[in-house]
Amino acid sequence: MFRLIVLDIDGTLLDPSDIVTPVVHDAIGQARALGVEVALATGRRLRSTRPIVDEVGIALPLVVHNGALVWDTEHDWPLHEAAFDRPGLETVIEAALEHELGLLLIRGPQSGERIVLTEVPGQAATLLEAAIATRPGDVERLPPHALLDLPDVLTIDLFAPEERLRPVTAKLAQRGLSLFHTGPLAWEASPPLWAANVHMPGTTKASGVAVLADQLGITLGEVLAVGDGENDLPLLEAAGLGVAMGNAAPHVKARADAVVSGHDEDGVAEAIERFVLQPLRESGLSPSLRRLG
Repeated sequence: MFRLIVLDIDGTLLDPSDIVTPVVHDAIGQARALGVEVALATGRRLRSTRPIVDEVGIALPLVVHNGALVWDTEHDWPLHEAAFDRPGLETVIEAALEHELGLLLIRGPQSGERIVLTEVPGQAATLLEAAIATRPGDVERLPPHALLDLPDVLTIDLFAPEERLRPVTAKLAQRGLSLFHTGPLAWEASPPLWAANVHMPGTTKASGVAVLADQLGITLGEVLAVGDGENDLPLLEAAGLGVAMGNAAPHVKARADAVVSGHDEDGVAEAIERFVLQPLRESGLSPSLRRLG
C-alpha cells in the first residue's frame, strides 16, 4: 500500500505543452482525498517549482535541485541542503575551465537562487549568454577564484557537445560527484549541446525523498515514484515501485518496475489509477499520513 506518490515535473507531470492536464489533476485530487499524499521531486529550482505546487495543491515539502534541497513549503525554510564544499567546487570548476565547457552555478534560496557565471572560453560563452538572456535579474558575474568562496551552491551545470562533455563528467563521477545528463538541449547549436547537472556526492532525488519520508514517518518502500529522466533513476530504483513514463529513454524504462503511457497521454493519471486508486478501492482501505508541522 503506497502512502506517498512522488512525481517528476518535466516530461512527467507536465504534458508536452507544459501544463497539468485536467485528467492528471483529477487523479492527484482523488489520491489525496483517499489519504495518499503527493510530492514533487525535480531538477528545477525552487522558484520555478512553486507555480506548479500552487496549481495542483501540493502540501508537502518539495525536493528540488535533484535532491540537493528539500524545502518546507508550510514554514518556508529548508529541511535539508547539500551545498558544495570548497573542494567540490574546485574540482568541478577546474575541470570545466580546463576543457572549455560552459559553466554556471546555481545558488540556494537564501541567495535568491541566483545563477552565477564566470568567463569561459570558446563557443560555450555565447551559448550561455543566450540561455540566460531571458533571466537577467537572476545573474551575478564573478571571477573564477571568487566562485570557490560561495557557501550555498546547490547545482553546477556543465554544457558542451556530448562527445566533449561525457569524458569530463566520467572523470568527475570517478571523484564521487553526483551527475545527471540532459540533452540534446533546445538551444540552436551544431553539434547539439548537452548539459550535465552536478551535485555533491550522494545527492539524488532518492536522498531528498528519503528526508521527506523520514519527516512523514514512512519508508521509501511506501513510495510510488514516477519519472522519465536519468535523474529519476536513483528514486525509481529506491522507491517501493518505480514507474517510467512512456516517453522515457529506453535505459530508464529498462530499470523501472513498470512503464505507463507518455506525458502526452496522461501517463501520471494512469500510474495513479493502476497502482494507487484501484488497489485502494479493491481493499476498502484509506491510509492516513501524519501531516507535517
